[in-house]
Amino acid sequence: MSEECSVAVGVRIRPFNDREKALNAQLCVDVDGPTTILQNPPELADESGKGKEAKRFTFDASFWSHDGFEADDRGYCKPAPGSRYADQQLVFETFGKRILDSAWEGYHCCLFAYGQTGAGKSYSMVGYGANKGIVPISCEEIFTRIAANTDAGLTFEVMVSMVEIYNEQVQDLLVAPKNRPKKGLDIRESQQLGIYIAGVTRRPVDSYPSIEAVVDEGTENRTVGSTLMNATSSRAHTVLTIEFKQVSQAAGQSGQKLSLINLVDLAGSEKAGQTGASGDRLKEGCAINKSLSALGNVIEKLADKATGKAKATAIVPYRDSKLTRLLQNALGGSSKTVMICAISPASSNYEETLSTLRYADRAKRIKNSATVNENPQDKLIRQLREENEKLRNMVGTETPGADTGISSEEMSQKQAEIQALEQALMEMQKSFAERLSEAQKAQASTKKEKSVDIKMPHIANLNEDHLLTAKLKFAFKEGTTRVGRGHQDDGEGPAPEVALQVPGILQEHAVVENAGGTVTLKAASAEAAATTFVNGTALQQDTAVTLSHGDRLAFGQCIFVFVEPKKGKVAELINSGQVSYALARKELQQGEVAGPSEEELKASRELAEELERKAKEAEEAKDRAKAEAEAMMRKREEEFKLQMEQRQKQWEEEMKQREAAEANEHAAAAEQARVHEQELARLQREFEERQRKAEQAAQTRIEELEKKAQKAAAEEEGHRQHELAMQKLEEQLMTVMPLVKEANLIIAELQRPHRLETKMHCELTAEGKSGAVNVAAAVMLNGVRLFEWNPETLENRVFILRELLQRAEDEGLEAVADLCNEEDPLWDPIQVERLIGVSQVLLEGVLLQVENKVDARILSSEGQAVGTLKVEIIPIAKDGSLGIPDEEVVDEPEELLGTCMKILVAVPSAVGLPEALANDVRAEYNYFIDEKPHHLPVVSGHNCNPEFNYKHTFVQDPVTSRFLEYLQSKLVFRVYGRDSAAAAAAEELARAREKPPPAPEAIPSPSAARAVEQEAAAVAEAEAQPEEPVPAPPAPPVLPGTIGEGDAGLREAGAGGEASPGSPAPPPEVKQTASQASLRRAAEDAVTAPPPEPQTVESKKKSSICAIL
Repeated sequence: MSEECSVAVGVRIRPFNDREKALNAQLCVDVDGPTTILQNPPELADESGKGKEAKRFTFDASFWSHDGFEADDRGYCKPAPGSRYADQQLVFETFGKRILDSAWEGYHCCLFAYGQTGAGKSYSMVGYGANKGIVPISCEEIFTRIAANTDAGLTFEVMVSMVEIYNEQVQDLLVAPKNRPKKGLDIRESQQLGIYIAGVTRRPVDSYPSIEAVVDEGTENRTVGSTLMNATSSRAHTVLTIEFKQVSQAAGQSGQKLSLINLVDLAGSEKAGQTGASGDRLKEGCAINKSLSALGNVIEKLADKATGKAKATAIVPYRDSKLTRLLQNALGGSSKTVMICAISPASSNYEETLSTLRYADRAKRIKNSATVNENPQDKLIRQLREENEKLRNMVGTETPGADTGISSEEMSQKQAEIQALEQALMEMQKSFAERLSEAQKAQASTKKEKSVDIKMPHIANLNEDHLLTAKLKFAFKEGTTRVGRGHQDDGEGPAPEVALQVPGILQEHAVVENAGGTVTLKAASAEAAATTFVNGTALQQDTAVTLSHGDRLAFGQCIFVFVEPKKGKVAELINSGQVSYALARKELQQGEVAGPSEEELKASRELAEELERKAKEAEEAKDRAKAEAEAMMRKREEEFKLQMEQRQKQWEEEMKQREAAEANEHAAAAEQARVHEQELARLQREFEERQRKAEQAAQTRIEELEKKAQKAAAEEEGHRQHELAMQKLEEQLMTVMPLVKEANLIIAELQRPHRLETKMHCELTAEGKSGAVNVAAAVMLNGVRLFEWNPETLENRVFILRELLQRAEDEGLEAVADLCNEEDPLWDPIQVERLIGVSQVLLEGVLLQVENKVDARILSSEGQAVGTLKVEIIPIAKDGSLGIPDEEVVDEPEELLGTCMKILVAVPSAVGLPEALANDVRAEYNYFIDEKPHHLPVVSGHNCNPEFNYKHTFVQDPVTSRFLEYLQSKLVFRVYGRDSAAAAAAEELARAREKPPPAPEAIPSPSAARAVEQEAAAVAEAEAQPEEPVPAPPAPPVLPGTIGEGDAGLREAGAGGEASPGSPAPPPEVKQTASQASLRRAAEDAVTAPPPEPQTVESKKKSSICAIL
């Protein structure tokens, strides 16, 4: 019985994290039922010209978990009344329950979480605290359903295994790291068992607490492994397999339904980016990226087959990685599969979110043919025996290397299959009760060995993954506790109580003394003190530090927190926010990068408060001015009304008196009325004039206050942007500096001469503002900077260095001492040409139609002055002469619109360039909307004051408003030069490449032997004659970048080597000495990337270049 079903896909949107809140991230994701809507960020919308057109993806479910929740007393996040928040229970009811229902019917099931690091995969799968995820809820639900069974003829058997796939190695998490095979476990395939992991521990469980204990044990071993192997959860895949078996008894016959439930937490999806994302040549060569890349290829191929884009017979590359091999049954096999994609709602993660949604959109098209796994136990055992016997006969009758065509490797593989099948037979013949009893005894013994007396002072690990924090504990017993390497190279002496096998940890690293509850830490040597920190401060040799509750301890790259049980527990420290991995890591960086002091932070806060206060005061002053103006206008209106009423009353009174006294004087009354009307008109005009002036004064005052308010708001915004830039820079440093430190520790362990340094580069924009501050890692060799890595390349190379370190520990340093360039993570084409600095020149003089001749400072990327660039920007008159005559000068720049403007840009020379970089100096700049930069001529040779004599005339016809805006910015010149030290390193590399391999010895023929004898006799006769002095050939001139006497260190590192000072100089061999021109060409070849198909002999290339590096 089979059922065709598609992969069910759901998307879950998490809340903003603290970083996104601090950066004022914009929400770019929304949901509409099962549809996920992704809005284009404003910057992308403007570039594409498509406005705010959104992308819509429809899945089986879209979970809105961004907001609209409230926490109850237990800390469980539940939906607020009327909100659309999707809590953990809803996610389980939608997908987790579907998985369990399918398992009860006898189908294999798989649920895996996909998404970038920090998107919420582990929260959905495992959960935190009271917010349990799908895994614990499913495990609890399994035993709840088993307890509700009322069929006496139906019994259940549950077995659990837990593995981790890291660096293409499958590690059993239910086995302590020290007891695991070095190369991990093998994934095999059998006709009866299908795809399985040979030798994996399958732990029987009979209750939810027992399965919870198994998961905790696996998580603890995972923490130990990550601490010892420098692995991080974001780079590893965790697979929890629940083997759920239903055994039925009916009419004396026994049957079973078997379901394998795979719960997979994948590594961060951003690690599967294309090579072009970071430009690292070894991106795809790193095994750590292989599994997710292979998973993407498998999903794409299966989706193409389901939609008809690919043939039904097309091969799906399951065997490309261990992950896809293990999930082969879940992807395109006989399993019911669910995929949960976790995404970030922040616009800053738009690209990763879009990539995840497209990934999920392809996965939902995959179709599986699920089959109920209902087979009699006896039949399966018989088939396994037959298959095992067949393999035994094959191995017994065939000899490796004989005419049978079976190699030794194939023979050993078949023998391994026999052992795996025998193990499976032994397990299947045991009863579940026997296996359960054995597992409980083994678990009790392991628990006793691993038990740590947390009533004593102890340390607990801190990890960037919250699930791995406080899983590793070391107790400090009364007396002395040693901290050091996890193994002894000489095999003598006891191992330290706190064993840490990580770079930077010595065999005897530190000593902890516990005297009556007072615990002190002391470094064993000066070298150990340099890599041991307490609260971010390095230890001093021969100085003991007393530890207090909550102190953060760092041994190399391992970070712990010290716990005094009398003062609290580690969970209380972590949950209160007093201690965290991020805070401890930040402490460690304080000593290397001078972060802001308390006084600087206080001053920054006071400045922000002052700017906010000024903006508020300016707004209040503007409001007061408006109110005062309105009040003054109302007062003047009231005064005018009062005057008018008084004049009216006075006039009426006078009219009454005159009417009574002079009834016949009508003419005088008419005259009086006319004068009164004139007086009223005059008063009206005066009032209107005063009102107009008051309105003008009030408007002027309001405009002034608005300008002050805008200025204050701009200052506040500038300060906020500066704070955000500093926060982003701090985040970059927090990411790069630990990797640089770890890389240096590993390089020292590998005994390589390289060293990494953290560099910061500030970009200058045409608007005159400092642009983004980029952090990079410079690779140094004997004090010479060879090249730089961006953070993405650095991270990738550190993981490859970890692989090399593990290989060196397994096979010895000789295994990694002679790597070719393509495999060496510390090799890249040497960057000979470097940016000396950037120079800016104002264009505003052209807008004002005046000449601008300046000596512009050249600023390096570190912000230091490294020379001066002489620049002339001169507008050209209509007759072609330099400069604009007075009669052509306009009053307003807008009058230039529509006219023809000519501008001369001249760069006569540069002055005071640094000695090391003043070789083959050149410069370039971008002008207006030109796509390609304009180049100044290269000044060959070494010259600190190069003469460019550059002139170029630009014609803008007609002048547009956009061009006038451009003239309010700056012209940015970038000055480049060749690094003489890096060029010397490149030439030394070229020397090693040109060194010919030794010629193979050949047996001469008789005639050739006679010729050699005759030539030797002639030479001997010539030497008997007095030798005439032969003038030595002239020494070649020393060119910039060639090996000089000051570069003896580089020369000694070469394969050719120099004679010692006391030895006589050998006679010159002109035929074997490379010319300066050939060395220069070879140096140029050395600093470029190797061709796809090198024509040189591989062995020659490998030996010579590895000798240098």
